Amino acid sequence: MKDHSAVETDASSSLVGPEKSSPVTHKPGRRQYCFHSLLQWFIRDWRTHKNCFFGALLLVITVSMTVVYYVDSPRVAFDADTPAYVLVAERLYTHPFLLVDAWRLPGYPLLMAFVYSFAGYHNWMAVSATQDVLFVLATMEIYMLAVLIFKRTWMAFLIGLIVGTNVILLAYVKPIMSEGLALWLLTTLALMVVVFIGHLRMPAFWIVVGCMVLLLFTRPEWLYLPVPLFGYFLLAGIRRGSFKRVFINVLIALAGIYALVGIYVVVNVQMNHYPGLTAIENFNLMGKVLQYNMQDEAPPEYAQISRQLDSLVVRVDRDPYHVLPYIPALSKDDDLAAGKFARTIILHHPVEFLVKSVALFAPSLTQYYDAQRPDVPGPFDKPLALMKSFDRILYRANVFFLLCVPTWLVLFCWRRLRPRQLTLEMGAVVLLAFYGLVITVLGGYRLDDYMRVHIVFDPLLIFVVWGSIFLGARLLVKRVLNRALW
Repeated sequence: MKDHSAVETDASSSLVGPEKSSPVTHKPGRRQYCFHSLLQWFIRDWRTHKNCFFGALLLVITVSMTVVYYVDSPRVAFDADTPAYVLVAERLYTHPFLLVDAWRLPGYPLLMAFVYSFAGYHNWMAVSATQDVLFVLATMEIYMLAVLIFKRTWMAFLIGLIVGTNVILLAYVKPIMSEGLALWLLTTLALMVVVFIGHLRMPAFWIVVGCMVLLLFTRPEWLYLPVPLFGYFLLAGIRRGSFKRVFINVLIALAGIYALVGIYVVVNVQMNHYPGLTAIENFNLMGKVLQYNMQDEAPPEYAQISRQLDSLVVRVDRDPYHVLPYIPALSKDDDLAAGKFARTIILHHPVEFLVKSVALFAPSLTQYYDAQRPDVPGPFDKPLALMKSFDRILYRANVFFLLCVPTWLVLFCWRRLRPRQLTLEMGAVVLLAFYGLVITVLGGYRLDDYMRVHIVFDPLLIFVVWGSIFLGARLLVKRVLNRALW
């Protein structure tokens, strides 16, 4: 007993005396423990799924493919929308708090201004390279999404490979326009949605909310996404027995998101005299009316404008950017009158508008629009042209998404499969991609431009279509093998 007390006394004195051991002495041990645990995790992963190995391989392939594309076409690519984004980015670079603009949302110009602050003013090459990095990140997130949902590394690797080597996607990510940023934001959103549905943990939910806010202030067509997505979260909460907790957070998030939108609109009215998010919506609404040849279905007070539009459609074309300058009554005040005119027609003829829109779903998924690029010969033109031909075939396969939607809906509602985590998680990804398809068909008015507006959610289309194909093939082979064995 004396020996023990002496030991205890010595131990206590060593803790309170000047010679007491510092916590720093334990750090090497902790580091060694963390390193050992990480090493064990890598070894266990290598012996089982090999997620890290194939993830690293996919990263190398995607980076190499992106570098090859940029070396083959080194010049910075611009688009018709680029000057407007550059103008807003210039203002944000000098006045960071002037976020509100009547024509362009602040998401992408903020990214440009952020890159300017590190790489130099008007360094568009750095902006384009940043979008390249975001594309690589989005590819890896698609890989992680497939690992989480399908639990099969080979499926995740193949889906990631289709996205990461897609020349068509790179052709739209590279130019100075918002598609690259929006693509990454939506992919990150999809990944965090699946993480949240897997465990219903609130930190993941609020990351989803953050991604959604950034996305809708980058591309206005995602403004209405919180309503169906949060409704899906409530359904997941019911199935997982956490409805009350999810419901409270959903209400707070909805109130916060649309409060931000309301504040933005109010500031837009005060600063720019435009009562909305962006005046681009007026062109889109007018474009849909002209595309469907519905300009003659306006109320009688618009009869004169309808006749003018009939004449201009014959003499010019159906593009509102070309037509509206000839009609000052519609083009004044940021084309607000044109938006009101088109909205009146659509609201008075909703069935006709929806029927004509439904007919565009399949063509919009298969229409290929080759991005403009400088006619400068590059060292990798032939292999890139070969890959682009292959990507065109893959892009046409997106039409199978129209079959995937009802298939996963049936699986989601099937009582036998309701508890399955796979149907809940896959249903969320299908919802995101289907929302993107619906909103772009209802808002896009040029068939040759659907490829560009689909770029944002095209990785999710690839994920749903090819994930469904690979999963179906695996189940079919498994059933055939089981029958052969029995």
